[in-house]
Amino acid sequence: MNSDEYARCNRCGYGGCDVRFVGCGCSMHARCMVLLPEGPLKVCSCCSRPSSGLALFPMSFRDIDDARKSNQNLANANRGKNNRKRKAAPGQISEIDPVNGVYVSDRRTGRWTTEEMAYCDKLIAKFESGELPISSGLKLNEFLGNMLKSKQSRLTKKMKNAKLSSRTFQRLASGVLDNNEVREFSELEDLFFQSIQCQQERAEIKFHMQREWREQLSLYCSAVGQPLDADVWLASVEEMDRRSSHAKDAARMAKRKLMMGFALRTDSMNPDNGVIIERSASDKRIADGTSGLENDFDEQKEILQLLTEEATQIGSTDINGKSSLLHSAPFLAKTIAHLKRHDVPFEHIELWVPSFVPQANGGTTAAGASSNCRLCFAGSATVNEIVDEGAKTKKPLAKQSQFSLQAFGDYSQKFSFDVGCGLPGRVYESGRPTWEQSVQNAPHHHFERCGGALQWGIKTVLGIPIASPNVGRIVVTLYSLHDRPKDQDLVGRLSEEFTRLLPSPKWKLVVDIGEPELPVQQTNPSIAGTSSTDVSGVDKGLDIGKESGGRDPRIDDVVSLLGELMPSDPQSPLAPYLSGFMSLRLLLLRPSRSAEEGERARTMLDSYTSYSQGGRSKADIGIMLARDYMFLAQNNNNTQQQQHQQLQQQHHQQQQPQPPLQANFLNLGQGSSATLSGNPLEFDLHNSPMLGPISSTNDNLSIISN
Repeated sequence: MNSDEYARCNRCGYGGCDVRFVGCGCSMHARCMVLLPEGPLKVCSCCSRPSSGLALFPMSFRDIDDARKSNQNLANANRGKNNRKRKAAPGQISEIDPVNGVYVSDRRTGRWTTEEMAYCDKLIAKFESGELPISSGLKLNEFLGNMLKSKQSRLTKKMKNAKLSSRTFQRLASGVLDNNEVREFSELEDLFFQSIQCQQERAEIKFHMQREWREQLSLYCSAVGQPLDADVWLASVEEMDRRSSHAKDAARMAKRKLMMGFALRTDSMNPDNGVIIERSASDKRIADGTSGLENDFDEQKEILQLLTEEATQIGSTDINGKSSLLHSAPFLAKTIAHLKRHDVPFEHIELWVPSFVPQANGGTTAAGASSNCRLCFAGSATVNEIVDEGAKTKKPLAKQSQFSLQAFGDYSQKFSFDVGCGLPGRVYESGRPTWEQSVQNAPHHHFERCGGALQWGIKTVLGIPIASPNVGRIVVTLYSLHDRPKDQDLVGRLSEEFTRLLPSPKWKLVVDIGEPELPVQQTNPSIAGTSSTDVSGVDKGLDIGKESGGRDPRIDDVVSLLGELMPSDPQSPLAPYLSGFMSLRLLLLRPSRSAEEGERARTMLDSYTSYSQGGRSKADIGIMLARDYMFLAQNNNNTQQQQHQQLQQQHHQQQQPQPPLQANFLNLGQGSSATLSGNPLEFDLHNSPMLGPISSTNDNLSIISN
C-alpha cells in the first residue's frame, strides 16, 4: 500500500490520510470518516461505489527522517563555533530524550500558540458533540494530552476551570457530516503544524498525531463491527517501536560512553602498576576528546550527539562488546536473591576471581605476589529495590540509579588487579573484609576506580573474601549509592552465607595447537558459567587428519552435515540410518580416541572427501557416511565376537594335557615361512622380536617372519 503522504482526503482535500476504501481506492482522514451504527459500510461514502471494507495506511517515516538529517547537518555546521557556553554541575551529564534520541522532551512544554489554542478548541468542541471516531468513555484530559503530546500540567494550567478529567466522550453522531466543518477542522490542524518553528519537532508531533488518530479509529471500528485491514499499519508501528528502542539504546550508550571517558581519564592516572586497565582505541579517543568538558554543558551536548549518531550507525549498543549481565551465573543470582530477601543495604554486586596470565617481565608484581595471578572481573548484577538509609523500609530503585549501577558494572569490566593491588587484590591477599565509605572522593591508592565512583554516584564499597572449593578464594564486592555506616555483624552474616553457596568458577578451554611454548592463560572467568581461556598444548584425540599442525577442518564439516540431516521423525526415510548418524557424530566430537577409533575416524573422513569430490549431494553424502559407519561398526563387532570365541576355545583346550611341541625355527630368512602342525601353542609369541603377524586356521598356526 502506498504511503499516506501522497494521498489527499476526498472530503477535505488535505494530505496525510489515515484510511482507504477497499475497492474504489478513495482516501480519508480518520476525523473525516462517517461510520453508521447500523452495520459495516457496503459502499464508499465519497463515490458511492461498492466497498468491501477499510484499510489503514502504514506510518510514513520520510518527514521525520528528513527532519532529523537536517537537524544533524545543522548541528555539524555549528560545531566549533564560539557560542555561549552553559555550565553544568560537576559530574553532570546533559540529558538525551530516551525515546527519540534528540534534544527535545517526550511531552511538549512551553507556551501555547494561537494556532494550537484554536485547534485545541476545535477538538474540545467535537469531543463534546460526540462526532469524533473514538471510543466512548475516554476522558477529555487523556484525549487532549495524547493527541497534542502535551503534559497534563500544561493542559490544566491553560484551562484551569475546564474540569478536563470529569468530562468523558459519549457518541452522539456517526461523524462530522458538514463538509465545511470537515475542511475547517483540517485547516486548523494544518495551521497548528505550521506554527511549530522547529522542523524536527513539527515532524514528530505530526507523526505522533497520525498514530493517535489511527489507533482511535481502529478501536472504534472494532467496537462497531466495521471490517478494517490493519496488517500493514501494524507492521509500520512495529518498525516505529524498533526505531524508538534503538534510538533509546543508542542515546543511553552515548551517555555511558561519555561518562566512561571522564572516569577513564581520571582513573588511568593511577600510579599503581598492579592496576591494569583495558582501554580500547575508542576509549582513548573519547577520554582524550573530553578533556575539560565536565562543566561545559553545550560541549557535552555536542559530544553526546556525536556518540549517539555513531552508535546508531554502528547498530551496536554494547560498550565493551559484552554485557556484564551476561556473566550473571547461578552463584550471582543467589547472592542477589539474598540481598533482596534480607534487606541488605547494597544495590550492586560484583565478583572477582583469580586467574593466571603471563607476565611480560617474568618477575613478580609490585606487591610481591605470584607473577601470574590476577583478580579478573567475573560478573555483576543490580537489585531492583533499595533500602533506605535507616534500613527500615524498601522502595523501587529509580531507573537513573539502575542506569548508573549497570554502567559502573560495564566500567569495572575494563579493570583487573594483581594480588595485593586495588581493593579486590588487597582483600584477596589479606583474606579480611574491608568496608570503605565516601570512595567517590578517595585518592587512587585508596580506591582505584574513584573516577568511576564519582561519575556514577558510588559512595560505599564492601569487599568480602569468600572461600571457593576449586580456586581457593574469590572476592565479592558490594556497592551502594548511599553512605552506609559500617556493620560488622552484617559482614559476618554475608561472609557466612556466601561461603555456603560454594562459588565454583569454571573456564571454557580453548585448545591452541602448535605453540606448546606459550604458558597457560585464563581470561574472563565466570562463576558457575563459561568464558574463554587460552590453553597451549596438544589434544591427542584431535590429531587425525590434521592439516598444518591444526585440527582437521573436515571434522566440523562432517559434524555439521550429520547434525543437519539427522532424522527426528520415526517415519522419516532416514530413520534406518539414525544409529549411524549418531554414532559417527559422537565419535568425531569425542575429545580423545583410541588407536582403533582414530583409524575408523580417518577412514570416514577420507570417505567424506571422496564422496564430496564425486559431486554428490549433501543428503546422499550423509546417508552414505551413516551406512559406511554402520558397516564398519558391524564388522568390528563381528571381529570382536570371533576373537572372543577363539580365546574361549584356546582357554578350553589349554585346560587339557598337551603333548610337547617340537619346531625348528632355524634358517628362516626374509620372506620365508614355517608351519607348525599339531596342537595349538602353549606359549605367547606376540612379543618375539623375530616374529611378525600371526594367523591361525583351525589347528594350524602360520608364523610369518620379519
